[in-house]
Amino acid sequence: MVFERECQPRLEELFYPTEEKRVERFLALNLSNSNQKFASLECLYSCKFFRIFYKRSKNNGLEISISKKFFRLAVERNKTKRRIKEIFRKLSIDMPDGILVFSVFRPFGELSYEEAVMEISSAAKSIADNMDKK
Repeated sequence: MVFERECQPRLEELFYPTEEKRVERFLALNLSNSNQKFASLECLYSCKFFRIFYKRSKNNGLEISISKKFFRLAVERNKTKRRIKEIFRKLSIDMPDGILVFSVFRPFGELSYEEAVMEISSAAKSIADNMDKK
């Protein structure tokens, strides 16, 4: 009984600062990653399947970002990238000068090809309408 009372303050003193450091480090990493990753990008379209950002550049292009968090296997990530590239090629979408960054979320992998075509074409139409307004 006496031994427990003496040890408790020591344990709290030993482990409390460590926990603080972990929390501080976690918050610092999250803030730096989220700000650096998409801070310079303008969000053009967002839905539960994907998000499209615009990056100013002299070159035109499409960058596809698929997280390992959502698609563990490289085979799944590559299949999704090929599907998105093919849809953009088939639709021959007239996009603004610059680079489009296509960020994919987990539900996109569950879409059939036809559903993916419909989602991306509606996104392209929405982006074109927004660009015309500006």
